[in-house]
Amino acid sequence: MSNKSVYHRLTWPMNYLKHSATVASDFYLTNHQMKQLNDKKQFKEALELFDEYKKTNPEAPSDFIFNQALKACTQIGDLQRGLYIHRLFSSQIRNNLYILASLIHL
Repeated sequence: MSNKSVYHRLTWPMNYLKHSATVASDFYLTNHQMKQLNDKKQFKEALELFDEYKKTNPEAPSDFIFNQALKACTQIGDLQRGLYIHRLFSSQIRNNLYILASLIHL
């Protein structure tokens, strides 16, 4: 077995764990930041953070992040953006009562 193959086998688990920890910490950091921005009535900044998160994480955002984005749209009266966000992730929200309530408020 070559040295390169052995090195890959030994370092792969550590690289995977580092990546997983970074993604998880980004997720929780974004949750916390969006909530804080909405609480401080900085709704445009919360939506900018949502857009940034969406670019770096191609999978659907968590229900919490999605809900915070809809709340920000509601507060600034941006119906078009709220509807766009809804269309992007409509399959994810069918069974979430909190998100459905946020859509009603929007």
